[in-house]
Amino acid sequence: MKVEVSKGIEELKFALLSPEEIRRMSAVKVITPDTYDDDGYPIEKGLMDPSMGVIEPGLKCKTCGGKVDQCPGHFGHLELAMPVVHIGFIKEIYSILSSTCSNCGRIKLPDDKIKEYFDRMKEAGNGLSDIQYDDIVSEVESDASDVVICPHCHFENQKISLDKPTTFREEGKKLTPKEIRERFEKIPNDDLPLIGLDP
Repeated sequence: MKVEVSKGIEELKFALLSPEEIRRMSAVKVITPDTYDDDGYPIEKGLMDPSMGVIEPGLKCKTCGGKVDQCPGHFGHLELAMPVVHIGFIKEIYSILSSTCSNCGRIKLPDDKIKEYFDRMKEAGNGLSDIQYDDIVSEVESDASDVVICPHCHFENQKISLDKPTTFREEGKKLTPKEIRERFEKIPNDDLPLIGLDP
C-alpha cells in the first residue's frame, strides 16, 4: 500500500547573495572575456568555462561531470575592482540614502518614533501582510527623509537627489558607489527591518 504525504509550502523568501556567498557558491572565477580558443574549445576561466556547464555534445562539465543534457549549469563570478550601483535597486537605494544619517547610519527618527514603528510591526505579528509591511516602511521613509538634523548624532544631513539612471548626489556632490556602500555598512542591523531589509 502506497501512502502519499502532501506538504504545503509555507513561505518563499527571495534575497540577494552577499559577495562572500557568491564566491563560495561559484564554480569558477571568470578572469578573461574570451569564450573559445582557436580550436573551438571553451577557454578555462573564460565566459564559457566548462566548470559552468557545457553546451557542446561530447564535452563534460568540470563541476558535476554531466554532459550537455545532464548538467543543470553552474554559475561563475567576476571580481569587480570597485562597487557598482545595481540599476534594479535605484528606488530602494534612494529611499535608504534619504532616510538614514550619512554620519552615523541610523534612521533619522527619534528613538520613541522608531519604537512606535517597531511596536506596530510587533502588534501585527506573523499576520503582517506584505502590503502592511510595505506601508510601514513607506511611512518610515517619508518621515525620516524630511529630517535634516539626525536625532542620534546631531549631524546636519544634506538633501539626496538622483540624476537618472544611477547617479546620486548630495547637495550637488556626486556620491560614488563606494561611498554609498560605506554608508550602508554603517546602518545598524536593528534598524534594517524599518527600511525594508532583512538583517
